[in-house]
Amino acid sequence: MPSLNQHSQESAQIGDSVDVSPVARLIRWFTANGGELSADVEIGFDASSGYHCRATRNLSSPVVAKCPLSLTLSHLNLDHTQSLVPHVESPLAKCIGRIPNNVLTYLLLVEQRLRTGGSVLKWQPYVACLPEPSAMTTPLWFGPEDMQCLAGTNLARETAVKLDRLTEEWNQANEVMESLDINTNVFSFDWFRWAATIISSRAFISTHIIPDKDTFPILFPVVDILNHSPTAKVEWDFHPFQDFTLKILNHGDVRPGDEVYNNYAPKQNDELLLGYGFCVADNPVEQFAIKMRLPPQIEEAARSMKMFEPVNVPFGMDTSFLAVDPNEEPEYLRPKGHPFGRYENRLPFFRAIPPRIVHMFFIQALMNLQIPPGNIQADSVPSRVVLETLLLTYEAIDNRSQTLPLAPKRQASFSNDKQKYATIYRDGQAKILHSIRAELKAVLDALRFHDGVPTRPVIISSTEALTRLSSDFPSRAEHLQSGLASQYGLDFSTWARYSAEIATLETGQQPAELSVWKLVLCLFLISYEHTEAAASPGRQAYSDWIEYLVEQTPLPTTATVDAEALEGFIRGWEQNRDQVERAYTWADEVVDKYAFPVVEEVEGEEVQRICMYLQLGPGDAGNGDWMFKGL
Repeated sequence: MPSLNQHSQESAQIGDSVDVSPVARLIRWFTANGGELSADVEIGFDASSGYHCRATRNLSSPVVAKCPLSLTLSHLNLDHTQSLVPHVESPLAKCIGRIPNNVLTYLLLVEQRLRTGGSVLKWQPYVACLPEPSAMTTPLWFGPEDMQCLAGTNLARETAVKLDRLTEEWNQANEVMESLDINTNVFSFDWFRWAATIISSRAFISTHIIPDKDTFPILFPVVDILNHSPTAKVEWDFHPFQDFTLKILNHGDVRPGDEVYNNYAPKQNDELLLGYGFCVADNPVEQFAIKMRLPPQIEEAARSMKMFEPVNVPFGMDTSFLAVDPNEEPEYLRPKGHPFGRYENRLPFFRAIPPRIVHMFFIQALMNLQIPPGNIQADSVPSRVVLETLLLTYEAIDNRSQTLPLAPKRQASFSNDKQKYATIYRDGQAKILHSIRAELKAVLDALRFHDGVPTRPVIISSTEALTRLSSDFPSRAEHLQSGLASQYGLDFSTWARYSAEIATLETGQQPAELSVWKLVLCLFLISYEHTEAAASPGRQAYSDWIEYLVEQTPLPTTATVDAEALEGFIRGWEQNRDQVERAYTWADEVVDKYAFPVVEEVEGEEVQRICMYLQLGPGDAGNGDWMFKGL
């Protein structure tokens, strides 16, 4: 096997003695050493596209470029025990087996760029056309102002992680080189970072060209010049141990002057920005990466109860996630119309969410509601469990959306390409996240009930409960209202005003509305148990609701509540002390177990209400289908 020096010396004799452009020198070197470039294209350069490929006339063949294995650059060129690619003379060869292969490739590329190690040429015409550090636009090269454009995104954290990992690789490589008496002065971190960026943005994987070795990054000169387009129709034609040909499948559609693109395969903007330094506006394959896990103790308990068995995965979801390590594969929220499709789920409002995440919140819902998993059939989940799963999912998405708010209309220009691409990525991520939040919120809004007597399971606030109490049991409601007015100083002339005001009050460490709910439920239970309830017109829905709550949370045999907490609110509590205390103890447990916050607009303001799920009677109200019918 000849050394790469011989190839380079031959190319130098072809035209380096005259003043030629870097592109001309690259093409001469490439073709003199077995590479092929279509006669119908040229390599150009401009500030926006960098080096790129453009058609000079109609393409007569699908083949744009072919690079032989002998011209590739990787750590393999340092290994003199192999004969697949030409050897390069370098002190870095001593590091084989002691430095990871990808890191060795970085170091070899730096050595070639800075013309060190005793070998000047080799890939010099190719390296001369690689972008300079000042042209790098991946987040690894972002300054503080550029990073502000990534605030709230997953990529902000991923960039820090990648930079830390790269720094660690550089430090470890320097330690090895110093131990082998290799001069490390030229391998600065900036040049190391440059080489890592070149590899991430231009290298291919070795699997298809050298299938009998573990995968490693490998550079194919000239072929890697073509820019990316997600709509380009290309074929990567690898001939193992020989060459790599890039073909344009629709070459007949390419016209003179058109840029000729490669297609790096469907990639989201986070991968494009972090690895390549650019983004695609309105990227059709864009998703939102999400990573959530149950707390270890809860997960361990769930596994002991066989909640991770396929038969216990609810909603008809695909169970393949159970066999995948959640730390290995990222999972994504998918917007409507995504080309990959949404996730299989019997309930449409969960189809944007990865099955693992839905399953996690389902387990958490059972824990919150204190329902033994053995009492639940995965193919017929009670509506209250479905709702709790929905609430937990919405809360997680809503909390995440607060850290990545939708941005106002953007300016037409940016300080640099880094900020432009970062903003494209950031706004695309926010758009996906908030669209899915809006989908889940629409379901909760459709369940929210405000007027009259409900005819199906609904979500109500204390406002609706007090209104119904006033209608069904006016004497009890009147006394409660006077007690609330005295306690909180509220004007009860309109319930809407009450809704806005009660939502802002706090007593101790909890919202005042929680206390109101406990009093209302206490009075509903007492009234239901008395003859007054039987004569009340239109009380069926709320009477059935109390029966449902008693079925879910049986009445205690003894009271544990401090009776003084009821003074001034419930008439006759002294005369019926035991009954009232028992009812309030039950109401206290029910509210702590079942109440949940819902943000809604009241008189033009967004306020957090404490709501309850009203189910019409004991027993299962179905399998959750009612939650989306009619939406």
